[in-house]
Amino acid sequence: MIAATVLLVVITLIIMGALLYWYASRVKRRLDAAPPAALAAQQPLIFTLSDTAAASLAHLSHEPILIKQAEDGLRVQLDTRPLVPIAILTDLAAAAALREIVAGASRQYGARWTALVIATGDGSVSVQRLS
Repeated sequence: MIAATVLLVVITLIIMGALLYWYASRVKRRLDAAPPAALAAQQPLIFTLSDTAAASLAHLSHEPILIKQAEDGLRVQLDTRPLVPIAILTDLAAAAALREIVAGASRQYGARWTALVIATGDGSVSVQRLS
């Protein structure tokens, strides 16, 4: 009698485990099939800057600039340095150019986002949203 009960419990646990595995693998396949539509469909934003602003950004960093807009303010990362508030930038023209870019990107992306700003040689910048 006890052996039959133990066998029934073991069989029930095996069936429940198999059903759980099947459901989890189905959900994983569905998640892996398509990237998040909001981020995948976004093309980079392109902004044209004045010659002064473009030169200031080029002087600020030769690498892409990481910008993070959040409730606690705007932060930038230059080269391999940590994220810092934009207020500590000493180049006022570059800070103004970044604020102009952020204002345009915020219209498109909303209040919270992270993006890479890549300066091109013709005085324009590309803003690619990361999150």
